[in-house]
Amino acid sequence: MKKFLFVLCTLVLGTWSLSSAPQLVYNGDTLAWNTDWTRRQCGTLDIAKNIIEVSGIACSRVTPGYIWMQSDERSNYIIATDEKGAERACKVKFPKSIRWDWEDLSGGVYEGKNYLFIGAFGDNDETDGNYSVIYFEEPAIDPVNTPEITLTPGNIKFVYPDGKKHNCEALMYDNLTQTIFIITKVYYNVCQVFSMPFRLDYGDETQTLTYICDLGIRSDLGYSEKNQPYKGFHLVTGADISPDGRHILIKNHNNIVATYSWILYWERLEGETVAEALKRQPQPLKCYSYEWQGEAICWLDNNTFYTTSDADDGNPPIYKYTRKWPEGINDPIVNDQMVNDQMVNRLIMLGTTLFVRSAEGLYTLDGRKVE
Repeated sequence: MKKFLFVLCTLVLGTWSLSSAPQLVYNGDTLAWNTDWTRRQCGTLDIAKNIIEVSGIACSRVTPGYIWMQSDERSNYIIATDEKGAERACKVKFPKSIRWDWEDLSGGVYEGKNYLFIGAFGDNDETDGNYSVIYFEEPAIDPVNTPEITLTPGNIKFVYPDGKKHNCEALMYDNLTQTIFIITKVYYNVCQVFSMPFRLDYGDETQTLTYICDLGIRSDLGYSEKNQPYKGFHLVTGADISPDGRHILIKNHNNIVATYSWILYWERLEGETVAEALKRQPQPLKCYSYEWQGEAICWLDNNTFYTTSDADDGNPPIYKYTRKWPEGINDPIVNDQMVNDQMVNRLIMLGTTLFVRSAEGLYTLDGRKVE
């Protein structure tokens, strides 16, 4: 079906440029672009060696340097690769009895342990109603001695507070409050955000999610404007919150009119809840370009995140996004090095906080100069 849609999309798009989306109308405002990020292709996922139709990714916290990937086509295992995507480093298998139709993957910390969360909540026709979040402690990755692991995960069943069935493709976890956030995928209407506290003792009890907010408003979708039926922010396919809880990303895709696809960014203010942050206006990232079936996104740290797609007609690219540093500041490295007879920037620890030292002074990891 996706291959058919790809052909249809190609015919509809013709010679349209896929390089950038138009400015987004969101909650009545035309949003200004966020230009603080750059994007480059860091790898290509070899689906013959790894996994097809990737719809969720999460950076490993137990074994840095690897990215966990989950498929909505193969819903009984996940795999890990490095950012180049060529070789499989680990495969984690699960019992086939757990719910299929996985749509997103996220990582987080609970009681000092690293967990991975799988959103088993896809329901395109909104007829299933059997939704859950699968969770398990993240295993260490050892490509030589343990290339394949079998686990029995936990499973949290849930329903929506309105009593209705919903299709969903986005999940994110907040380390600050140990809360899971779930975002519906809606065609030509606003998507909704729901939450659920993470606990280990739910057992077989079914949880009712808490409604948080809508993402945008219906009028922003442009129904009344001729030839502009898809310009609003709908069809959410992925989301993630940075490990320190300060940065939120939510992405969508539109495979019919590809130019209407964005990554939205919120910087969470001091003392602000995720709900409060999402009720403010976001910033669309200017550097993002459309990805066919672009569904997967994850933070590495405050200054780096990745996206990839679940396209099944080839080997999808893996993109790496990095925060732009002020002039004279390059991406920080751990050790002092000499490059062309000049000292490059260095990460240093003062107390319990990391800073970037350069010839121009001291900077936070967000690129802000310390006065």
